[in-house]
Amino acid sequence: VLRHNEGEDAIPDRFIVLGESYRTTREAVTNAVLSSSTRPLEEVVTNTDRSLKHVAPVGLLLSLYREVTMCQAESSQFQPTGAEYLAKLRDFVGRRGLLRPDASRLALQLLGNEQGAALAHVKVSPGQSGMVRSLAALVVHFACVLSQCAPPTSGHPLEVFAALAFKPDTMRKALLPTMPEDDLPAIRNALPESNTHWYECPNGHRYYVANCGSPMQEYQCNVCRVRIGGTSGTLDTANRVASAADQSESGHILGAAHLRSASAVPERDLNPASCALMRILLHMSLVWAASSSDQGKLAALASIIHPALPVGANIGQFFWAHLERDIQVFAKAIGKGIDHVLLSLHHLFAAMTECKANAGSGVDLGLSNRTTRRRWEKAFEHEFFTKFFETMEEGVTEAQRALMNDERLGNDKLMRAVFEVDARAAVPSADEAGHLDPSLWRYRVRASIGGLMHMLAPQKENFPVLFTFLHHEHTLRAIQYLPEIVQLQRRLVDRYSRRIDRKTAEEYTIKRFLSEQTDMDKELLGTMITAYEDAWMLVREQLYQHGRLKPSEECRYGVIKRRSPLTFLLPTTEGFGRNPTALVDFLVSAHNEFLEAYGGVKKMKVNDFQRVSLFDSTHAQLISYDGSRHLLPLVLSHCHYTVEPGQGMLVQYDLAALEKHLEQRFIIGRPMVDMAEIRLVFSEDVHNTSQMVALRRRIPQAELPKASQHDILSELRDLPQVCSVISDLEITIGHLIATGGRPDMMLAEYMDNVLKMKSDAKLISQKLSHCCRLENILSVWCLLMVERSKRLAMLREDAFDDVAETFKEELQPGDREDLESWLAALSQHRDTFVAALLEFIVGELNQRNAKRNHAWPDWQLMEAMDSCGIGGKYPKEMPDALQCRHAVAVWMIAARC
Repeated sequence: VLRHNEGEDAIPDRFIVLGESYRTTREAVTNAVLSSSTRPLEEVVTNTDRSLKHVAPVGLLLSLYREVTMCQAESSQFQPTGAEYLAKLRDFVGRRGLLRPDASRLALQLLGNEQGAALAHVKVSPGQSGMVRSLAALVVHFACVLSQCAPPTSGHPLEVFAALAFKPDTMRKALLPTMPEDDLPAIRNALPESNTHWYECPNGHRYYVANCGSPMQEYQCNVCRVRIGGTSGTLDTANRVASAADQSESGHILGAAHLRSASAVPERDLNPASCALMRILLHMSLVWAASSSDQGKLAALASIIHPALPVGANIGQFFWAHLERDIQVFAKAIGKGIDHVLLSLHHLFAAMTECKANAGSGVDLGLSNRTTRRRWEKAFEHEFFTKFFETMEEGVTEAQRALMNDERLGNDKLMRAVFEVDARAAVPSADEAGHLDPSLWRYRVRASIGGLMHMLAPQKENFPVLFTFLHHEHTLRAIQYLPEIVQLQRRLVDRYSRRIDRKTAEEYTIKRFLSEQTDMDKELLGTMITAYEDAWMLVREQLYQHGRLKPSEECRYGVIKRRSPLTFLLPTTEGFGRNPTALVDFLVSAHNEFLEAYGGVKKMKVNDFQRVSLFDSTHAQLISYDGSRHLLPLVLSHCHYTVEPGQGMLVQYDLAALEKHLEQRFIIGRPMVDMAEIRLVFSEDVHNTSQMVALRRRIPQAELPKASQHDILSELRDLPQVCSVISDLEITIGHLIATGGRPDMMLAEYMDNVLKMKSDAKLISQKLSHCCRLENILSVWCLLMVERSKRLAMLREDAFDDVAETFKEELQPGDREDLESWLAALSQHRDTFVAALLEFIVGELNQRNAKRNHAWPDWQLMEAMDSCGIGGKYPKEMPDALQCRHAVAVWMIAARC
């Protein structure tokens, strides 16, 4: 920040970019203030060139802000005396007819410093920082342009921002510029419409069925894990045909500013720099609206923010924080400093003031749907941004010279040195240069990825690989963390799958988990967790907007810390566990999608790429790089600086060589990655019926011979042995569900060679080791679960402590007699029924499924079992009086407990 001799912040008058017309008007306002007369202004307005249709009014507004409003915060400047003179100025701006209605009202606000009634940053006051004052000047400049150049119903493209700034209630349902949108319509267009049908699960998550379009199989929803699909071409009754309507959200949907990415990202047809610039304009409009004390405007603004702000939150502060983030993002995108960005924005507003085109003609400026928004964004970019980016450097240089020629700052030696105004002066000696203010070096041009992308955009057809890489770079940079994340998830699954319950995992913090490791493992796991945290912060915003799997909403605006629960790291299908699952899926997709895009440039087919399993992938096989350690040095090695007195510092790139080396180093030879599911199953989920259905789908199951069952039970002498074998069987079942196996493979062989579990110690029973195959594992599990429950009942302990009390109701004497009669008729089918009923009780009637099975107590018991696919066929119909509420009592009688 530059300082005056008095020690106050020196705020350059960047409005000078409006040219000589503004300078003349400003001096007239100054003379009017000093003379307490409006005559100097009368003369300037009378002699103003009529060709300056909007420039003169905007210049007048900015002159009033600069010379009247801002002086209220400058102790060293003259302040107008009394209300009499201000009344003359108010009368002047109101009667001349020079200003449009919105502009006239704005002028009156500026004269009274009332433009920031609800937001202190916009209101000029003593003690404000130079950055706050500079941003406020930008907001005021843009508001002046909108008020004068974009009247309602004019069809001017700026009318969208004018409506947001002055009448936000008219934009409550608008799809705001640069906001993310629903990707489904684009996906629909990419798929063959004739044989693809879309459906929704009960919770509204969409999926499609290809080929004939009729569901032939049942699966689980990737998001909420409920049943989807159907059988024999019939859709599950809880599912429905998906609506073809666009589900893009209206309003402001970026969330809190500090959680946004620090890098520019593209949206639709907008490149990263254009998107970042348009968001600056959007948030300036919203900041201006939020600075009003009009409660109607504030209510309208609150209604467009999603998710809604907490009660009592300052709406203006919310949008101001976004504006500050926008400035940083745009500076990074174009590779320039903040001062350069501020001056370039004033230059853009000056160009908008002079614009006479009507780029919005024929476009619905209410932005009521995705098509009109896309058309408006494209038209706006073409009208204002294309030429702006082409002439930005030239315009900023001219503006810098205008600043130096301004008498207000023209004598500041540091400013003149920074902008090399004195081009003919001799180059200072080393001793003389040493006396320059060190802040001079803040203004040097820096080479950056964002600046390279900005410079490359006009030449993208000549360097398609380089452009494609930089276009995806904001996502590709996170792929470097994928191997560590996969290793972390596999270690966590191996250690905790089917051995930890939800409650324990939620109470177990990451910090505690690390503290229990050895020093070597602690360092290694700490590195893996840090990689997960870094990747999450890099792509979190894209995950929620574009990810195939949506992370948990509870974590959308949170940060992963060491005191966070371990569930943040455990890959599951619900709750916090969706986050690591979705992150891995997103990173694999980003890698493969870029290679497909690269293949399109190189005329390669997808089959031309080699393939590697996710579990086998390494850094050398991925598009893995660190931006600061790998990519930026590569860019700098192909960057040439030239410094000439009077010309400043120029940055040039050898784009052809850079593209070639980038391709060789990061892209060529990289294979496609085949996604492999890493899924942790909590201990209580082992008893879920859907898990058993999944096992039967993976490996067809067969009943173990009765003689073998008897021998196994005889070898397991006590309850702890039975429980130990059950636990190890459940771990094995989890792996079989995930990876499958040969039905005829011996269980002991699988545990020894695949799981490395030492079956001799785990299975305990020699008969179980010698006769059980993978096709018998469910039969053995059911056998031991029945035995466990019987032994617990014999010990007068609750064998079903996890089952809701609703399903433990005792039978009436008459119903008990009917049950005994029915069981007697089952004969050899009795044991099969006992095992099936036990599977139903522990799988469906547990406490965790309480919300889902709240209506089951009144269901007929066999009907409920049939609905889960485990009912079976028996010689005689079960009595109708036996309902799910009697499930435990029925089992106790059937098992002869």
